[in-house]
Amino acid sequence: MTAAPEGRDPGLQPERTLLAWGRTALVLTVDALLVLRAGLVADRAALTATGGLLAAAACGFLGYGLRRRRRLERPGALPRAVPALPLRILTATVVVAAAGSAGCVLAGR
Repeated sequence: MTAAPEGRDPGLQPERTLLAWGRTALVLTVDALLVLRAGLVADRAALTATGGLLAAAACGFLGYGLRRRRRLERPGALPRAVPALPLRILTATVVVAAAGSAGCVLAGR
């Protein structure tokens, strides 16, 4: 991370936030693979489609996290709050991931 402007010490919070975006992308990737596998094994198109959507969302979150990292690494860059739209998308994705995971568990029965 770059040095903070004089009089402001952001601490490690921006770096922790960047790491959280990476962890979110990793967890979504693993969940997407599990949902895809369950959909293919059980021959259920809805689960397979959900897994594909989760994989696309994981790529989107990884890209967003990398973009934020590049922005914060610029000299004199100040961390900004995450806009509401990415947070809403993240919330919807987590709900879809939970539904897809529940579908995987129920598909095994």
